[in-house]
Amino acid sequence: MRLSLLKKILVAVFLVASALIIYAWFIVRPKYESSILAEKLAVVRYVQKTCMDNIDYTITGWSRIPRLIISQVAERPNEGESILRTMMTLHPEIIQIRIYSFGPSDELMSRDTSYPLLNLQVPDSLWVYSRVDSVLQVAWFKKTEEPLHIFAMRMRFQAHGIPFTLSIIWNAKQFNDMIDELPLGKDYSAGIESSSGAAVPDTPVTGEDLNVVSSDFKSAPYKMLITMTEKIISTQIKDFLLYSALLVVGPMVILSVLGWLLALQIKRFINKMKISAGSDIKK
Repeated sequence: MRLSLLKKILVAVFLVASALIIYAWFIVRPKYESSILAEKLAVVRYVQKTCMDNIDYTITGWSRIPRLIISQVAERPNEGESILRTMMTLHPEIIQIRIYSFGPSDELMSRDTSYPLLNLQVPDSLWVYSRVDSVLQVAWFKKTEEPLHIFAMRMRFQAHGIPFTLSIIWNAKQFNDMIDELPLGKDYSAGIESSSGAAVPDTPVTGEDLNVVSSDFKSAPYKMLITMTEKIISTQIKDFLLYSALLVVGPMVILSVLGWLLALQIKRFINKMKISAGSDIKK
């Protein structure tokens, strides 16, 4: 069965279009998907590093306060309360400072009265050792009542042969705000995970089809996790495939119409030649 010129053109156009679509799907699409993922991860890592550097800077500054308080109290034991009040004035993020021993009367405490009285018992499982000071222990966690976000510190020391513990409770809302306000969009989720695997203060999105970017803090044994769903990539892939299809099918349709018009003109020309040849024969 011989195909007409028009059908040959249409078949050729269809085969070329199919080949281009197959090439775009199996060759171009995976490379494009990898490039999109690499680009997104690079942006996430940059945003993550900026946020973590800011938090690390603050935690590092806070981590120097316990030794400063201990040294000042050791030098001027009779001015303990004044030292604690001064320190709270200099650092308004402090909710409470407490120095205590086993004896019921061996306690100094200063607190910010704008917060409710804290009866805070930090579980031992939450305490981890700081990376700024090997003696300092820290705990970052979330409570159910105000203030919601707490960064606690404690350091054990001895004075006149008596063991004491210094504890400082910081309002960590600024950390939470930095994490919540990451300029990434709604398809991303960020959270903090301790070295024990506990998520504090918020748990990132979990489930399948997630890409996770994890990085460790320099000041404390916590890591920031940022997750992004495959939806971010799949949406761009769909847009790419739609654009590719339009880029391929559009010209193919135009070529098909032009081919059809060309075949029609050729057919008319051949018919005229046949009619002209028939007329000449009759003459």
